[in-house]
Formats: sequence, C-alpha cells, structure tokens
Amino acid sequence: MANNFQRREIGKDIYFSRITDSRFKTNGIFIAFLSPLSEEIASENAVVSRYISKLNKKNPTYTSMNNMLSAMYCAKLCGSVSSMGDTQGIIFSINYIDSKYALNGENMDSEAVEVLADCLFNPFAENKKFDENILSLEKQSVIDDIESEINDKQAYASQKAYEIMFRNEPYAFRALGTVEGVKRVTPESAYRAYLRILHHCRIEIICSGTSDFEEVKKKLTSLFTKLPRDEIFSCKTRRSPLKPAPETVEEKMDVTQSKMILGFKTDCDNLSALFVMNEIFGGTPTSKLFENVREKMSLCYNCHSSINWIKGAAFVSCGVEKGNIKKAYSEILNQLKSIQTGDFTEEDVVNAKMYRKNYLKAYNDSLNAIAAWYMSRIYCDSIATPEEWAERTEKVTKEEIIKAANSLKLDTFYVLSSDEEKSEQK
Repeated sequence: MANNFQRREIGKDIYFSRITDSRFKTNGIFIAFLSPLSEEIASENAVVSRYISKLNKKNPTYTSMNNMLSAMYCAKLCGSVSSMGDTQGIIFSINYIDSKYALNGENMDSEAVEVLADCLFNPFAENKKFDENILSLEKQSVIDDIESEINDKQAYASQKAYEIMFRNEPYAFRALGTVEGVKRVTPESAYRAYLRILHHCRIEIICSGTSDFEEVKKKLTSLFTKLPRDEIFSCKTRRSPLKPAPETVEEKMDVTQSKMILGFKTDCDNLSALFVMNEIFGGTPTSKLFENVREKMSLCYNCHSSINWIKGAAFVSCGVEKGNIKKAYSEILNQLKSIQTGDFTEEDVVNAKMYRKNYLKAYNDSLNAIAAWYMSRIYCDSIATPEEWAERTEKVTKEEIIKAANSLKLDTFYVLSSDEEKSEQK
C-alpha cells in the first residue's frame, strides 16, 4: 500500500514531514538533528542523545521516566546516533498507540509530543551542565557499545575496512565516536554539545502512522521556531575517490575464523541497476557468491555483498578459513567478472528483481523503517516512495546491470586473521 508523504519547512532549516497509513494502530515521531560527522564531536553527540532521552526535569529519574512511559501504554522513547554518508544523525523518537485505541480517551499525540518536548527543551540540567552521575552512566553505555564491537569480528572487520577505504573522510569515523572521545565528555561539554545540536543542526521531523499529526506539528513548530538558529551546519556527502591502486591490509588477532572485506568504489548513477546487480552478485541466497563461492566451491562460511548508495561504494564480506583466503578472493573477483561480461541468465534477473521489490515493499510494514527510508531520501534530495523504486527496479535491463557491474573498482582488501602466521594473499 502506498503511503501519503508530505513535507514542508516550518522554520529556519527545520522541516516537518508526515507519512500517513491507516493500516497502523501506532504512531511514531522521529526528530533528526543533522551534524557533520567528525571525530571531535561524534562522541559528544552520542552521549547527549542517550542522556536527554532517558530523563528530564519533569521526570528526573530513570524510574519516573519508565513509569510515565508505561502509563502511556508502554510507549517507547529512544535517543541514538547513526551515519548517513559524511553526516551524523542525532535522532530522538517515540512510538506510541494511536488515540483511538487508548482505553480512557487519552490524546496520545499530545502526550507523546509533550514527552519529546520535555526531553529536548527541558533536560535534566543545572547551571549549564548535566548531572554528573547520570552522565557517567550514559557514557559507560556508549563505551560498552563501542567495545562490544570487538566481540563481533565481522562488525569489527567492516569498521576497520571503512577506516582504510574512507581514510581522511568523515565516513571513516564511527557514529558513536571513540572510547577516548567519550571519556573526555564532561557535564559542561555535554551541555554545550546539547545547545550546539539545538541551535546549529538542520532538523528533520518525520511523523509516521495513522494520525494526521496536526497537534504534533503545531506544538513542535511553536517550540523550534523560538530557537535562535544561526550558522546552520552544512551537511553534504561526496562520493569517495578511488585509490590509485587497491590497498591491502591484514590485521592479526586471536580468531578462529578469518574475516575478509573487499571494498569497491562506484560512480554509477543508475541506483536501481546497481541494486539489481548486487542481488545477482551476492545479495540473495540465489546469488553467484552464495551458490558458487560458498555452496559449490566451499571457500567460505558466509559470503554476501552490499551497496552503500550514499557513498558510492560496494562491499563483499566473508567468513573464511585462513588457507582459503587467496582462493576466495580470486573467485569473488571472478564472479564479479562474470556479471561484467554478461554471464548471467534471464532467470537470475527475474529473481533479483523479485527479491529487490519484496525488500522495498517491506519498508511499508514498519513505522521506523518507512521513516528511515524517507530520511535517507530527504538527505540525498531524491525523495521517492518505495513503490516508485520498485517500478524503476522492474524496468532495469541486462545492459544496465552489466554497466553497473563494470562501474565497481576494487579499492580496499582487508583481512582479519589469526596470530599464527600471515595469510597468503594476492
């Protein structure tokens, strides 16, 4: 079912969007503050997102905040950060039931927007600083998330590959920042970061669900337009330049299964063709990487490809035995070469398109997913519905798939292997 999307500017670099879909029994309000992604401020923003979403002056303890959310039929309040290309999104959201399902006739739009407003405009702070004890807990929460990455070796390998592939670019940095950066955050610096977010970030408000959100719009317009809004950050992403020659890096660690990442750069503007090509390459259980590299040749435990369309990049991620690294590397490139030369069937194309269209269709099944969909399209100034992308997918030709495959140029090869001995590479 196509949703009804509307967007308008309600203040200086402040935009209000609504996505209405009567199928839902719940609503979501998502407020994204867009900031340049940088090592200096990423950690501060990550800590602030958690602190001000956990409590405020009206509900100054974790317990009182949780009790209030429980009374709202278990509404879910969240603060987080994420990367969109070279931009960091500081995101606050609340999900709640629609008013027509409230047992006592409560106005749930009013209650939900009031909670967000209290967090954003009335945080738990005194004398221009946040509470030191609460801040310490939230700092540790961010540190725990950063450090947990080392236990997920595939995620760790991906992050290291990004750092190499996008060296000297903002996208090389984690949205959560660094452990050292988080440790440097003080009650005073966190409060200054909070003010910086309010006064200097572009603001995207996205509401999705069955409500008309008129009351939400009125409340947030009134609050945000009172803010002094000068020198708004410019948040743009540029495609990453290809290295003169592919860079190979191997890191040793105590692992039982090696991880390898092949990073490609692309200048392909036909995104629909690029995504269909990716499904044929390694995006589905019927892809060339899965059926050939993993199943027929047994060269890896897992092997899949993905596209980062905002940065113009593609990745192949594998879990592999150390002795098979060289063979797997060569065969992955051979499978890409087969697509580049047109060695794939009409059935491959049909299956890839079907998989891609089903994936796009699923965005409409979740308030969070559809809000994230439009947020990324708004950021890239290419607003279109999932249904419109599905139509473009169906029109992709074999020649366009071949052209998309040929746009992929190897930029980075990263291997995480055991301490025993360095693996044989190219």
